[in-house]
Amino acid sequence: MIDHLLEDFAELEPWGLHALLLLCRRDQVDFDLEQSVRIDRSGVFPKRLLISLDSIDYHRALADDPFLPYARMKIPYGKLVQLQRFLPKAWRIHFGWELGPRGWIGKSYLEMRPRVSDKQYRYPSLDPDQLLFLGYKWPLEGDGQSVVTKYNILAHSPAKEAIRRWESCLAKLSDQYKSMEFKNLTNLIINCDTTSEPLLLLDVCDEGSTRISYDINLYDLEQTVDTIREPFGGVIFRAFGEHVFQDSKLHLSSIATKRLGHLASGIDRNGFVFWTLYYGAIRVITQRQQITT
Repeated sequence: MIDHLLEDFAELEPWGLHALLLLCRRDQVDFDLEQSVRIDRSGVFPKRLLISLDSIDYHRALADDPFLPYARMKIPYGKLVQLQRFLPKAWRIHFGWELGPRGWIGKSYLEMRPRVSDKQYRYPSLDPDQLLFLGYKWPLEGDGQSVVTKYNILAHSPAKEAIRRWESCLAKLSDQYKSMEFKNLTNLIINCDTTSEPLLLLDVCDEGSTRISYDINLYDLEQTVDTIREPFGGVIFRAFGEHVFQDSKLHLSSIATKRLGHLASGIDRNGFVFWTLYYGAIRVITQRQQITT
């Protein structure tokens, strides 16, 4: 798996991906791997990768310099100073690379250990109104601003309730989320509800920006991307037109068998609707034979 990533993302060697992967191999650090695709009016952007490590493993492997990966990713100094305050508090540490219309972007999310409550539901749930992820994003090339993003828990509730809450939150942002196409998508997702686990809904906003989105984690539904391809395609066609729809259709077909993950949507900093589909999260075991599960 590591060898495949080194080859598939060869262009990211100058920006720290290869060094991080080789460090994981050297110190036998397991990590989670997830990919995503962003779709907006300017096109389809599938080259997006997220690597996630448990904090205890991260600090074991980087005991001499825990900020070395950030230096390799060329994080701006001001953002590094901010991040230094919060890194020791993180439960998990995530590194991301994504290709957008203006070039490659570096990302890091610090995941805080959430408070858990079992008062309301049969299964323990995460208390709302708490910061779960503190995100940093900066340009690796091209134009763009460095931003700080906060991911707050809006709800952690039974699937039907969480999906309807996601639907109603988005409907307040734009009439596009009141369309029959979007209703068909949410109804289909609700009909996939075979889990007793609560689903996590996040409220996402950038500091100093009007950007806002809502992210729902659908992994526990145990579906593939293929499950939502048709209604999701209808949403994309209505929002962005034929050209973007055709490009998205081609990519969704290529990842149809991958595990369905998060669906995030909202209004970007320029005032336009966007969608991000996360998929295929796996655990990469770096010991001995590079087995994936």
